Order: sequence, then structure tokens, then C-alpha cells
Amino acid sequence: MTFHSREEVMNFICTLIPLGDGSQGVCYVDKNFRKVYKFYRSYLEFDDILYTKEEILQFKDIKSSTFLFPEEVILLNDEVIGDVTPYRNAKNLCSLNPLNIRLDRLIKLLVIALKEIEYISRSGVNSFDVMYNILLGNKLYIVDTLDYSINDRDYKDILSDNMKYFNLGIMYFLVDGLFDGIVSQNAKLKEMYDLKGRDISILEFTVELKKYLSEILGHEITYLREARD
Repeated sequence: MTFHSREEVMNFICTLIPLGDGSQGVCYVDKNFRKVYKFYRSYLEFDDILYTKEEILQFKDIKSSTFLFPEEVILLNDEVIGDVTPYRNAKNLCSLNPLNIRLDRLIKLLVIALKEIEYISRSGVNSFDVMYNILLGNKLYIVDTLDYSINDRDYKDILSDNMKYFNLGIMYFLVDGLFDGIVSQNAKLKEMYDLKGRDISILEFTVELKKYLSEILGHEITYLREARD
């Protein structure tokens, strides 16, 4: 989509709902069209343009239900000022209380997300800054893909890198500040946790965490809040 003046851009932004901001830009949503419009800080702060149209759209043909890649660029005349991605009714893990997470559902969603990570890795996509960009809704979604890259490294190396930070994001969400002591008491959990996400199965970690907490309590748990004490 192309605008021809900053005033035209501002008028359009006024029709949208603020969604949040980050290091790359400020996001707005149009829920009717289920689109998220991100306006880059380079535009908002009158800085040099950081991204080209080709860089932004390099993943648009990779069809993923988990990774929300840009599908369109926003232009001010010929200047790249933002991008458009699909909207999903989901919240960042950082804003959610892990005690309210239904573990069996999370485990099912992890299976889907892990297959998607394998898929983009086979396509040569190297992810970046995944840990703080994981959303939870009907599925697990990953956003803010501007700094991703495509390379011809070995698939296993790309997969290991891509898995590492996703694993860390999920592990820290479930454990950090809540069950650190519990994890340190279980040799299997501690070994995986100490590897900082590298070459582990986050699915196995989550299943083992649920199993161990259930053993301690003497009954199977559904939510982490059952093991709060």
C-alpha cells in the first residue's frame, strides 16, 4: 500500500487500533480485515530507512501458520515505512500468567509449532529474536520476523539455532521465577534447562515438568497453578 504524504499516513493510523510497540516500530490493528500494520521507527523518528521492499517480502511465499511473515509493504511514495502482517487474536507470552496455562493444550500446540520450525528451517530461514515474540492464541504464533535471513547452511545447524530460542522462550515462561527449585531437583529437567535450549526437546521438557509436578502432588495436574504451593 502506498501513501503520498505524512498527513495521509496519520489519517490512516487514526482509523486503526493501537496494538503495541517494540524496537522495530509501532503496530496497529484493523480487526475487520484482520491485518496488523507496523510503522517502522525509522519513519516515525525521521531516521534513515533500514529495510528494502525485497528484504521485507523475502519470506512471503513461505506458507506458515505459526510464523506471521509480512505479506505487503507500506510505502510513502517510494520510501519503505512499514509492513502488513496477518492479525491473530493472541497475546505475547510475556503478558500471560503461566499458572493459568492448560498444560495438555500447550503440549498439543507445541507439536504444531515444532513442525513449523522444521519447515522454515528446511527452507533455509534463520530466525532471530524469537524468545520475546511468541504469542499464544488458538495456536502458538511467532512475530517480528524482519531480521530473519535466508542462508544455505546445513539444515541441522539452522534447525538447532531456530529451536534454541523458541525452546528458551517456552522454558523461561513455564519455569522462571516459579519452578526453578523444582527443576533443579529433577536430574532430567535440570540437564535440559542447563543446556539453555540448545539441542533439547521442549516438548519432552514440558511433558516431564507436568509429570514431575504431578508425582510430587500425588495426582495429575491440568494447570500449573495446581502446583503453586
